[in-house]
Amino acid sequence: MEIKVIAVDKGAEKFRPLIAGKSKKLCRLIRKNGVVEVYLIAGNRMRMLNRKFRGKNKDTNVLSFVGPKNFPDKTLGEVYLNPIFIRKNKQDLDLMLAHGVLHILGYDHTRKSDKIKMEAKEDEFLSKIS
Repeated sequence: MEIKVIAVDKGAEKFRPLIAGKSKKLCRLIRKNGVVEVYLIAGNRMRMLNRKFRGKNKDTNVLSFVGPKNFPDKTLGEVYLNPIFIRKNKQDLDLMLAHGVLHILGYDHTRKSDKIKMEAKEDEFLSKIS
């Protein structure tokens, strides 16, 4: 697997080297072919995406969008991280990266049993990338 890290907003650019390094470690743990694109964005853009796709007119930490099946370029999906929001709210940037990628890989947390599985996988990833 490959994770491409793209800084979209100027304020998020300073986080790109850190996220790129963590992404390389994460790739070694995931045995799946394809590409995940991680976009580092700031508040206004994240608010707009959250409003458009989730109907919530507020800033958030991470959004994930699974790519279409049988897409010719092997894109598995896109993760949008808001590192400024994450740090401001004293959240774990590594956890939010792992969380977003796990959504692309099919993990979810809508049911309690799914949440338990996802959190166990997050813990596994964090122990190896932090």
